[in-house]
Amino acid sequence: MITDLQRGDFFQKGHRYRRKQIHKLYKGQEQSEISTPKAHPYIFIFTKESGSEYGTGHGWNKDKTAFFYTGEGQRGSMQLIKGNKALREHFLSGKAVYLFHYVEPGVVEFIDEVTYINHQLEIMWDSDGELREAIIFELERNPVIEEKAAKLDVSPYSTEQLRHIALGEEKKTSVYEQTAALKQYVHKRAAGICEACGESAPFIAKDGSSFLQMYYLPKLSEGGLAKPKDAAALCPNCHSRLRYGKDSEVYKEELITKINEKEAGKKSE
Repeated sequence: MITDLQRGDFFQKGHRYRRKQIHKLYKGQEQSEISTPKAHPYIFIFTKESGSEYGTGHGWNKDKTAFFYTGEGQRGSMQLIKGNKALREHFLSGKAVYLFHYVEPGVVEFIDEVTYINHQLEIMWDSDGELREAIIFELERNPVIEEKAAKLDVSPYSTEQLRHIALGEEKKTSVYEQTAALKQYVHKRAAGICEACGESAPFIAKDGSSFLQMYYLPKLSEGGLAKPKDAAALCPNCHSRLRYGKDSEVYKEELITKINEKEAGKKSE
């Protein structure tokens, strides 16, 4: 069954979509494996998982938590340009990466949102049968990143330190530390008040914190790595309103304005 995709709909794991419909909504290169829409904060990867016929090869690690993706370029050594560069720098540019694979011509299945962890060069054959350097990207599933981040203790850091870590401004900071710092920072920024409606959190959680839910403003999936301006702490009512409300798009724009004002204030402090 093919899911009818509407603008703003979250991609659902295991659901199938027509690639043309994705491009109709978000644009981007329609023939490339890596599609980078200019007007939207997304990168789409469309893969057959095995690209051996094009001088590339893709595959999962043993427990399917990380996908090893061979970059773009069928002939000659690959370079960190165009789609490869966009993938390497997606966090800095504020873009989320969505991984799909083809199940039939024109139809792709959504696998997961993934985050760049690392890359390396390997010697592989190109499509002309010549040896060349190929870029192998290690892309980890965002839910896995969140699981690892949840085990890290970032409570000793000040609000400002958390913000710097979440922005990736601290040297040698891992994506796991950034993810943990982001959640802690956003909740400290909210200070027990929903950042959408301005009401107090509805109750105190078992760990003693005010119960507010993380919401990722520009994303088409839940969770993962984001910048402070792209995340908010919300009461359950506002969280649901942004997902399912008739006025969700208008409400989201209002929230984006509120978060941008907060973050602009942080920069000037």
